[in-house]
Amino acid sequence: MTRRPLGPVLAVLIASALGCTSVSPSAPSASATPGGDESGATVRPTPPAQDPAAREPGGPRDRPQVPHAPDVPGAYRFISAPDFLNQDVADLTAGGREEYVVEATGEVANSTNAEYDVALDRVLDEMASHGTDDVLVAGDLVEGRWGRDDSGTGVFGPVRTEAQRLRAWRRAAAVYYPAWRERFAERGLRTYTAVGDHELGDDPWRAPHSPWVDFKRRHVPQFKEIYAEQMLTRADGTPRFTDRPRRGPARDTAYAVRLDADVLLVTLDVFERRDGDVHTSLDPAQLRWLRQVLRRARADEVPWVVVQGHTPMTADVRTRSSSKLVYERGARSDLWRTMVEGGVDVYLSGEVHDQTVHQRDGILEVSHGSLFYRGEASYVVGQVTGDRLVLENRQFRGEVGFEDRLWTTSRQGAPGHISYPRRSIVTGTLEASRTRSGGVRVDDADGIFTLRR
Repeated sequence: MTRRPLGPVLAVLIASALGCTSVSPSAPSASATPGGDESGATVRPTPPAQDPAAREPGGPRDRPQVPHAPDVPGAYRFISAPDFLNQDVADLTAGGREEYVVEATGEVANSTNAEYDVALDRVLDEMASHGTDDVLVAGDLVEGRWGRDDSGTGVFGPVRTEAQRLRAWRRAAAVYYPAWRERFAERGLRTYTAVGDHELGDDPWRAPHSPWVDFKRRHVPQFKEIYAEQMLTRADGTPRFTDRPRRGPARDTAYAVRLDADVLLVTLDVFERRDGDVHTSLDPAQLRWLRQVLRRARADEVPWVVVQGHTPMTADVRTRSSSKLVYERGARSDLWRTMVEGGVDVYLSGEVHDQTVHQRDGILEVSHGSLFYRGEASYVVGQVTGDRLVLENRQFRGEVGFEDRLWTTSRQGAPGHISYPRRSIVTGTLEASRTRSGGVRVDDADGIFTLRR
């Protein structure tokens, strides 16, 4: 099996994070098949037939091509790619670790293979070709169903007790997050990520008689801490971003950063543990901090304020193999009122694995994202000047095969065969400009970015 060489830091992390050396095949992951995953019980794998959701007509890959958006000279450019990858993809055999051959298939159990390496190269190289260094990812970087071991492999250690589950979670995070980061870093791309539900174990966080679901609900604060250590911390242990809440549960996961003279990005943590459950809402400390950030942005006359959070503000969005999380109370929430009063121009969200654009109360809501492992990778290219915003949705039409699957902690993972033989096509464009009163006017929209009424 051909494997892509990993950086020395990642190799050491993987070698130290993976304890036991033998694994066996598992059942399919609910992330790779339709339906939920509440019990954590092992189930029989789906037959190697095609995954119905991956072949369902009318999805993003079937949308018609539209003309390219205009090129804006001198514009700041960024990529937005929520839900990338939404799956655990890393080489578990790195660092000289002993390989285990699955008797049923004769293959080494692993969370990647040579086909994934090539497919990821194709998609990421294209992202990097647009003349930007900045990639926004509004959550769901990984599958994140860690702290369990459905196939009894012991790859990340035992998971019989809560303490063991948490140690296994940390070991998995020390493999999958660095693998994710390195793919962008080696292309010179800076990532600006938000917490998604998969960084917190994947919803739901309540299910009857499920020790694993109880475990992940109770440990949301620890999961956020681990995510921040891996994704939002420099090598010397200091936070990447200084403008963030000084207290509260989002003090390590929410942040604001000036991407360009014309663009302020505010990244929100839209998951709050309260009343014994996990809610899609901002904690009070984060909301107060957001108001302060927006007041400063107005005082500084920042041309464009972009906010990203994992969940849409409305259920009126196209979805694809999604649990359809929506921000609590949506346009009636304190968050929405704060964004309207604070002059936010664009709200970017993920979760839906499809694309929809609304405009309400002066805010453009762009709900988008994709499923790389279903052959439906997509991303948005943004261009911004002081008075103009242009967005272009790029959609791939990949090919997948479910004859076998990657190994994951939760049942069996993504399809074992994947390719992206062609470049993406444009399936939606949007052009907006500043009005004299300071609002945002949509001048033109086409394809999937036509405003939803």
